Amino acid sequence: MRNRSMVLAASARAAALALLVAAVARPAAAQATLDAFVADALHASRSQRQEALATSRAESQVTEARGRFLPSATVNARYSNVSGNVVDIGSLINPAFGALNQLMHANNFPTNLDLRLPLKQETTVRIAQPVFQPAIVAAYQISTNLRDAQRAQRDATTRQLAQDLRVAYLASRKARQAVAIYAASMPLADEAVRLADRLMQSGKATPDALYRARAARSELAQKRSDAERQLAAATEYVNLLAERPLEAPLPDFDDAALGIDSLPALDAAIAHARDAREERRQLASATGAARAQRKLALASFLPAVSVALDYGIQGNNYRFARDADFTTTSVVLSWNLFNGAQDAARARQAGFDAERLETQGALVDRQIELQVRTAHAAAVVAREAIATADDRVAAARRAWELVRRRYEEGMVPQVDLLDVRAQLTNAELNRLITRYDYFTRRVELDRAAALYPRTAQ
Repeated sequence: MRNRSMVLAASARAAALALLVAAVARPAAAQATLDAFVADALHASRSQRQEALATSRAESQVTEARGRFLPSATVNARYSNVSGNVVDIGSLINPAFGALNQLMHANNFPTNLDLRLPLKQETTVRIAQPVFQPAIVAAYQISTNLRDAQRAQRDATTRQLAQDLRVAYLASRKARQAVAIYAASMPLADEAVRLADRLMQSGKATPDALYRARAARSELAQKRSDAERQLAAATEYVNLLAERPLEAPLPDFDDAALGIDSLPALDAAIAHARDAREERRQLASATGAARAQRKLALASFLPAVSVALDYGIQGNNYRFARDADFTTTSVVLSWNLFNGAQDAARARQAGFDAERLETQGALVDRQIELQVRTAHAAAVVAREAIATADDRVAAARRAWELVRRRYEEGMVPQVDLLDVRAQLTNAELNRLITRYDYFTRRVELDRAAALYPRTAQ
């Protein structure tokens, strides 16, 4: 009996030591935080890179639209070989100049002028400046709203990826601690098998006691293997999201480094969500783009005015001289008076889109509030369950101590010892699941209330 007590005590110490090692053993990365891990993953994410490229493209479209307000300068050059039946003013002027030379008995006027039109070459530089073009203003407003919508889409992708990373990491950490709990329970199960075998050999127990102990140990080993499988799968998924090698070990952060703050008040969470949720920004940008699209359609009802300055040379030969260049200043007006009421129809369509989006805004606000309320309620319930789970572990551990002591004194059968051991393991697992359920619900609240990432990307 004394030897059995010593063995059980040693097994209990081994189990406690295994839990202690699992709790304090941390790789070097434990000095960091989960926030830093998530930030590095977001920086390396290919999906984030894609959204950044899409945002850069939208920025470039805004630059293009802004450039339409500025003057443009173009060089136009033409050289033509004229032949055939063309207008030749020289054929009209040369005979008149010849007659004048005869009357004046002097060659004062040339008689070999080549004035066939068009002239062989014309080279000009044109500078054009829009003066009044409503379509340019509307196009610029459309591009800026589309850019803002893309920025909101990028931020929404960032926030969703951050949530996925945090939830996946919590799942991996929960699986790691579950493996530790099963590992700490294995020495107790092994000792129960040895005790049952020794008692059966001495005739103090029947074979069914040994079979029950072996079955209990096999069940525990099976659960441990399943927990190890879940740990491997969760680790690979985190590494997939973080753009790391799939089998790379994950840093093990303690609870203080998980970046999970205290539960915010419901009203504050709703107010923050209304101000920061990307869906509202996307909707506002889409509404602005629809209104600008209507302005673009209505712009055709107004004239477009531009000024242009042309400077160049023309003639049958290239000659740069004061008497060879010319300057032309133009005011250009364009006004589409009628095109089958197409512009009016496009304006009505854009107006309907703007009204539809404005109506959708109230629905989006209600949906956001519902999401925050649901996530907050789930987090509150999960947090309250932690105290119950702690009480259950304390009661199960106390029951284990009492039954183990009575078993050492030969006052309770082995089946009671196995049952209490299983209850303690289940209580510890329940506490683990309850704690990480709260952590997960808290992360979901961060996403619903737009509380994380804390720094805009």
